[in-house]
Amino acid sequence: MGVFEAQALPDGLTLEAFLLECNKSWGPQELRSVRRKLGCIGVSQVADLLRYERSGVLNDLLAAAGERRFSAETLAQFRAAGEGRSSKCTQEGDEAEDADDLEELLNDFLARAGGQSWSQAGGEEAALRKTVSRGLAYIDDAAREVHRRNASLSRCLEEVQSDLSRISERMQAARRERQRGRAATANAASRILGAGAAPAASAPSDRARRWDEAPRKPAARAPQPPRRPQGSQGTTPCARAAQEGFSFGGWGKPQLANPRETLQETRCALKSLT
Repeated sequence: MGVFEAQALPDGLTLEAFLLECNKSWGPQELRSVRRKLGCIGVSQVADLLRYERSGVLNDLLAAAGERRFSAETLAQFRAAGEGRSSKCTQEGDEAEDADDLEELLNDFLARAGGQSWSQAGGEEAALRKTVSRGLAYIDDAAREVHRRNASLSRCLEEVQSDLSRISERMQAARRERQRGRAATANAASRILGAGAAPAASAPSDRARRWDEAPRKPAARAPQPPRRPQGSQGTTPCARAAQEGFSFGGWGKPQLANPRETLQETRCALKSLT
């Protein structure tokens, strides 16, 4: 495993001084913000910062801790400042140094997921195995939960697709039924109109009568009331006068039909006629 040799840093160089050397434009507020971000991932020494930057996991650690990443320009400034103070990268097979690097990585990744840091565990090998197991179990649980949610989401999407297909089929069936109803109504209306016009067209006229058919008889006229005779036919023009016993024969003088009537009754009858 590739590791870096010990940093050739002067005694007393603090992390804040190194950050100020990397970017002289940072003020006190920016320096406090950068130190707070690095403190969230357990970086308190310049050597830790340079090791994470060279391994390419510095921004990943910040993202895992919920902090903002460093820009590419800031990472280049860290790298340039570290190259002037560190030795070249060499290949070493020292298992102790490999264990130290593994310790730091587990402290920032797996131990963070398990809720207990490697430094708090005491540095024992058994505690390291326990921390690794806890972190792997946490990752497995998260993977199973993601798989379960994906399966549930797939089922929900299938149900929604099924509902949409069923609604579409019902809408198409309703549209076809409505079209059939309209067609039936139009056919019925056309049949009714055609049946009304058919008798008039099929009725034969006198002009269309064949030569061998007998002519139709004219319709019989309705009987009319008899006309009253006029002039001197001796009829009574007033029904009430007839009831009183008078009769008028032409233009002659009226005569009493009942000579026994009194004169007073005759006058009353004449007054009623006027």
